[in-house]
Amino acid sequence: MKITVLRSSGTAHKKDSYAVRMNTSYSKRFLGHIRDRDHYCSSCGDACISCRQDYELDFSESIAEIITFPAVLPVMLDDPEEYMPEAVRKHDILIAISVHEEILLSFAQNCTSAAGIIVPIEEPWWISPYVQGKLEELCRRRGIETAFPKPFCSFDPREGVLRDFKDMFRIGRPEIRYEVRDDRIQETTVLCSAPCGATYFVARNLKGRSLGAELVHTVDSLLSAYPCTASTEVDREFGDSIIHRAVQIQRKILRGLNLDKAADSGR
Repeated sequence: MKITVLRSSGTAHKKDSYAVRMNTSYSKRFLGHIRDRDHYCSSCGDACISCRQDYELDFSESIAEIITFPAVLPVMLDDPEEYMPEAVRKHDILIAISVHEEILLSFAQNCTSAAGIIVPIEEPWWISPYVQGKLEELCRRRGIETAFPKPFCSFDPREGVLRDFKDMFRIGRPEIRYEVRDDRIQETTVLCSAPCGATYFVARNLKGRSLGAELVHTVDSLLSAYPCTASTEVDREFGDSIIHRAVQIQRKILRGLNLDKAADSGR
């Protein structure tokens, strides 16, 4: 399976007082994770034990292409097609990370060979409901699967090519397998990680912990040490911040320990 990643980078393409600035940092976090870059996770500092190395996380060969667009552009583009690349390599999954929505729509109309499109939403303004609806309708007509996970760690397709993507890259809604003896976590194995890679850090630091409601506070503390990328702004759909939903999702990895009430606390 091959993926193509669309992202934003750089500074203003041209001066315009009525412009939108796209996020450029999240794509670096995501790509660093699936390429398993050296020293990608530095949260443990000198206590690092290279806990990721046994998971074979380098999917560099599965990246068909990374296509970059300007990070600062006018809100309304006169001709989105002027930003389209001359040629695009064949790919199965398209992942669009904080790309100007008119460029994204034009790319989906003219350039993609994907069977599935993922548009993660870590900040409320990454894509408008109007353009999301247009993209969903376009893909529905073409038989392309779509997902707009908000945040990306909520990604959990049940079937189809998007499920194949999740299984292969092991990213999406986090899941950890635990070995417990004497009411203490002895070993942890990450089955699926948040796309930012945080789950490996959390899993490593849950080893040796006693079972109990305090594990929720432990998870929250670990996520503070491995800063969440989701926005603190209130999202209209949720009536809450995306980061709060991300924290709730991370807490639910404790359900494997039969701590349902603790895992769901903070709602």
